[in-house]
Amino acid sequence: MSALTSSLLSESLEWRRVARDIVGIKLEPIVALPSSRIVGMEVLSVLAIPDESERFFQQQSPEQSLALLKAQLASLKNHFPDENLFINLPITLLTETEFFRRVLPLLSPGINIEIVDPDNLFSLPAASYQRVVQRLDSLARRRCRIWLDDIDETQIQRFLRSRLTLSGIKIDKIAFWRLRATPALKELVSLCAHVAENVLIEGIESNWDRECALKAGAGFGQGYFWPSVGWPRE
Repeated sequence: MSALTSSLLSESLEWRRVARDIVGIKLEPIVALPSSRIVGMEVLSVLAIPDESERFFQQQSPEQSLALLKAQLASLKNHFPDENLFINLPITLLTETEFFRRVLPLLSPGINIEIVDPDNLFSLPAASYQRVVQRLDSLARRRCRIWLDDIDETQIQRFLRSRLTLSGIKIDKIAFWRLRATPALKELVSLCAHVAENVLIEGIESNWDRECALKAGAGFGQGYFWPSVGWPRE
């Protein structure tokens, strides 16, 4: 991995333009549960204070989110096929025309796009909601794969009626930990499968977790059971 490490460190200027709080990136494996084969990597930023990650990213402006995405993709360019990468995208980059115009050239065919704040879809004004639906359709026509991130048993009910163009659903790790020893997990996976073809369960931390997810019918998993790979920023 030395060549990749050098390449990432060479992007230090690009990273300095994003945020001083971000000290690097890590790639979390996306694993096909039946075969245990790694089929992709989610691109995540590493903060100097990891416990503040959720609040930090919730407070990012569209401009900051776009700059972060550009820095991440620039660092990984030429090292991973686009269809193996899972990137995070907030709703604001889809609702605002100028930001969508700027983000579009970054999204290569085959890339996996995770909508990180899917519940915010339903608080949008009707016109904004329709714009998001149309833009998700246009991304799907470009062969981008759209995933909803961090879905639980309450949220999935709303998406059963949404008719969005989606490739996959990622079940929230807290929901998984709450339901993993109950029949409700299989019910949740089944509901997700009605919304999108692929279902991934987050929070896999042991072989028992993997077995629970597999028995519930999920096709993919993600979690500390499969170590991430990360690099610091200069």
